[in-house]
Amino acid sequence: MNMIEAMEIYVAVVERGSYTRAAESLRLHRPALSKAIQNLERELNVQLLHRTTRRIHVTPEGEEFYDRCKQLLADLSDTVAWFSPDRPPRGQLRVDVPITLAKAFIIPSLPAFRVAYPEIELILGSTDHQVDLIAEGVDCAVRLGELDSSSLVAKRIGAVSMVTCAAPAYLSQYGTPSTLDDLADHLAVNFLIDHRRQIMPWKFQGGAEPVSITLRSGIVVDDSEAFLCCGLAGLGLLQGLRPSLQAHIDSGELIEILPHLQTLPKPVSLLFTDRKYRSPKVRAFMDWLVAIFDEQGMTG
Repeated sequence: MNMIEAMEIYVAVVERGSYTRAAESLRLHRPALSKAIQNLERELNVQLLHRTTRRIHVTPEGEEFYDRCKQLLADLSDTVAWFSPDRPPRGQLRVDVPITLAKAFIIPSLPAFRVAYPEIELILGSTDHQVDLIAEGVDCAVRLGELDSSSLVAKRIGAVSMVTCAAPAYLSQYGTPSTLDDLADHLAVNFLIDHRRQIMPWKFQGGAEPVSITLRSGIVVDDSEAFLCCGLAGLGLLQGLRPSLQAHIDSGELIEILPHLQTLPKPVSLLFTDRKYRSPKVRAFMDWLVAIFDEQGMTG
């Protein structure tokens, strides 16, 4: 019998005041309990109980050992429960999210997440640069676009619509393109995919096959906030996520162009380190995020 089992037996004997009642509660034979306590006393080299024909009495050392056993067994139970797959999601959850998605609809939806999972402490990293999940201790990350091959586990959770637009000042100076061919005469605010060191192409649904175009750069940026600021300043045409640009289109700060040409939606995926050991808090965030994409009609 191991030490943990012996401690559980000792606590039961002390709390019930007899070997017989303790044996009944533990569904063990009484001689097994008596032997376990004797072995425990021999192991500790201290007397824990005084035994009489009618009842047992706990020694001062036995009282101290009982208190410590209760605390240790409670801590052990809490530790096992903490990592149980059936436990309520709780604890710190580190998530990395692209800035545009974070500001456009993830952060505005977070109050509902907090209501649903009050015991999860969300640590939200918001960046346009890919982070190393393992090295930086990130539980999961949201990624936009097609994914590179990786040892991480990925689950596609939706797609975000794209829109092509420009500031009125730019269109006043350079004119408004009406066809794909017209784009050759224009400049773009191009976005640099930092981990690939290449410019993100524009994509349209052209007949049976998608059409991918890379425009000449008016400026190249690697940050979504700089991307928007450059577009508003009239430095080039933009093709970006509709959720982050629509408010500026509605206000007239940007004007949608080529509305008759269908853009390809941008895939959104959730990455985590290991499917087998995915924790309840990661599953909770993933299920919540999938539901949010579904509510927004972005499950493509």
